[in-house]
Amino acid sequence: MITNSEYLNADLVIIGGGGAGLAAALTAAENGCKSITVLEKAGSPGGSTAMAHDVFGAESPVQKRLGVDARRDDLFKRAMEWAHWSKINPRIVRTFIDKSGDTIRWLEEKGLDFELPQFFPNQVPLVRHYMVRGQGAGLMRVLRKHCEDRGVKVLTRTRGKKILRGEKGNVTGVVAEAKEGKITVMAKSVIITTGGYGNNKEMLKKYCSYYHDSMSYDGVRGNTGDGIAMAIEAGVATAGLGTLVLHGPFIRHRVAPKTRMKIDATGPDGAQITVRLGELVWEPYTLWVNKNGRRFMDEGYQLAFFAHGNALALQPEGISYTLFDDKTRQMTEEQGLLRTGIFGAHILHGFTPPAIPLLGLGRELRLQVNTGYLKMSDSWDEIAHWMGAKPAVLKATIDEYNIDCGQGYDHWFSKDRRYLLPLRTPPYYAIKGQGFICETLGGIKIN
Repeated sequence: MITNSEYLNADLVIIGGGGAGLAAALTAAENGCKSITVLEKAGSPGGSTAMAHDVFGAESPVQKRLGVDARRDDLFKRAMEWAHWSKINPRIVRTFIDKSGDTIRWLEEKGLDFELPQFFPNQVPLVRHYMVRGQGAGLMRVLRKHCEDRGVKVLTRTRGKKILRGEKGNVTGVVAEAKEGKITVMAKSVIITTGGYGNNKEMLKKYCSYYHDSMSYDGVRGNTGDGIAMAIEAGVATAGLGTLVLHGPFIRHRVAPKTRMKIDATGPDGAQITVRLGELVWEPYTLWVNKNGRRFMDEGYQLAFFAHGNALALQPEGISYTLFDDKTRQMTEEQGLLRTGIFGAHILHGFTPPAIPLLGLGRELRLQVNTGYLKMSDSWDEIAHWMGAKPAVLKATIDEYNIDCGQGYDHWFSKDRRYLLPLRTPPYYAIKGQGFICETLGGIKIN
């Protein structure tokens, strides 16, 4: 029970000390705001931004220096066409895109350096501003240092609980909880930058019709929807709740550390290469089926990190199985991973370097059988039983796929014929993957 109570005063209080919160605090300080308090429930500022790799930008100084034609008008039209002008506020999209290039300029002035890698094959234009030093964590260090230099007060382990309103309905402050007790910060203005609700199963079930309990959240633990709940209690409108940024198939290595495999080769830095079992799950020349043993998409679609999450979410329990045979395993062992080598994004995510033979992969896969994520067998029926599928259904799927591979044409999903490899050489392999929530979208309605 909280017995202590402390009252503070500020011109501006910001709930949430991630990238948005510290950027808002620093911008306010640069524009003359004298007293700014940031409330952060974690032990240090960071939020989802600390896990980020890059920042979107259009007509940025980086793009102009490199001759990249990334016009705001073109990108706005592309964004709206992608959304079919549905369930989206075009003025907000326009504002975000129009200000993005200047945001890159602002961050460069703070000391950040950017590169422009592609995120998927043949991406045009290049809009992904990769943060060279430290990525998102480095960005947070820079923002925090500038905030400290400007006198911004950051209270960590302090959780916002309630938005205070005056008699006329105006916002007057925030009630928060810290280890020492309750804190009330009276303020002229309040900004909520607490992130999403990806780590709140109750909110996910309430707002997301396609959420599965098997889905894991890949973001920071603190994203439990606190700010959204506080805002709703204070009477604000919401918009877009229920939209998820998904990716997969994947294996959650936080709970499956034994799925790392040691390869008999060294990378450019001379260190022994390790391959995660989950990296094989994405390879486009494999066959993907759901729990029922039915194929559900083009495995080579876009070859991008987030391209398959929505399709996977529609499958039973959000689970898939990646199938391949020993001939494909041997090819991978000799030539390395294809998806990594195509566009290099996984290098930036800390994955295996491209086009390096994975010597010893067969040996390591045999060890992975004990992890519960891999089944290896000379019998498709045995693999079907492991999956929980009917053997006849899985066999029909594989037979149909093998015929398509032989003819060089995927009659269901028009998969690129370069990736059509039949599954005929035992032993056969099945890797269990699942969908992951990268982040939630929607929340407080803004103008």
